[in-house]
Amino acid sequence: MAQFDGLPGRGVSPTTVRRSMRPITFDRMMRNSRQRSYFENSGYFNFGYWASGAKSQPEASGALVDQMVARIANKTGSILDVACGLGGAAKRLTHIYPPEMITGINISEAQIADARALAPGCTFQVMNATKLGFPDNHFDAVICIESACCFDTRDTFLKEALRVLKPGGSLAMSDILFRTTNLLGFGQVPPANMLPSIAEYCTHLAAAGFVSIEVTDATGECLGGFCANLRHWAASERRAGRMGWSRSVVEAVIHKLLAVFYALGCKTYLLVSAHKPS
Repeated sequence: MAQFDGLPGRGVSPTTVRRSMRPITFDRMMRNSRQRSYFENSGYFNFGYWASGAKSQPEASGALVDQMVARIANKTGSILDVACGLGGAAKRLTHIYPPEMITGINISEAQIADARALAPGCTFQVMNATKLGFPDNHFDAVICIESACCFDTRDTFLKEALRVLKPGGSLAMSDILFRTTNLLGFGQVPPANMLPSIAEYCTHLAAAGFVSIEVTDATGECLGGFCANLRHWAASERRAGRMGWSRSVVEAVIHKLLAVFYALGCKTYLLVSAHKPS
C-alpha cells in the first residue's frame, strides 16, 4: 500500500510511471517519520484487515498477514514474502513459520536493511518481483501484500510466482483494482495492471497457469476500515496524550484528505488465493 505525505499531482505519462517506481520513491513514502508514527514503527505498511476487531493500524496490518496465511494449504514449508517492505509481515510470519523457512524480497536495499533488523533469522534479498532469482519449484507458498498492482507487470510476476512454487504450492495475495491511473499521479500503477473487474483478474491468474482460484472483494473489510482509521487517528493520538493539539489539527486535515484520495482512487480491494497445479 502506498501512503505519502501529500496529495499527488495529475497527468502521468508512461515514462513518469516507470521513473516514479524507483526504489527511492517507495523509500520516501514508507520510511518517513509520519508513516512510522502512524504504523507505530511496526514494520507494516498496508491497509490492514479490520473485520476481526482490530483496534489499531498495527493490529489490522497483522490481521491482514493472518488472512494470507489462512489461504495457504501447507503451512509447514518454505514461504516467500514478495515486496516484503520493512519486514512487518515477515516478523508476523515467525509466529507460525520457523525464521529459516521465511524469505523476503524487495527492490529497496534500505527496506531490506530495515527488514533484517526487524525479523532476524529470516532471509532477505534485494530482488525484482518480476525477475525472481530462485530455481523452479522452490517454495511451498508465495505471499504478496498490496504490491502486485505496482509491478511492471503484474502478469510477469504471476508467471514468476508460478515458476518458483512447488507443484500444489499456494499463492496468497491482497491486491487492488483502481478506478483510473489519473488519480494516481505519483505513478504507482503501470497501465497494463489496470483491470476492470474481479472476473478479469481471475482470467489473468488462470492465464498465468494457476488453478483453484478464489478472489474475494474485501473493500469494506480492508480499504473501508483503513480510511475510517485514517480519519480518526489524529484525534485518538491527541486523546491518548501522544500528540499535541496544534499538530493533531494539521495531521487530521492531512489524513482526512488521504482517506478521500484512497477512497476515490481504489475501486476494489481483493483477497486472492490460487494454487500451482500438482
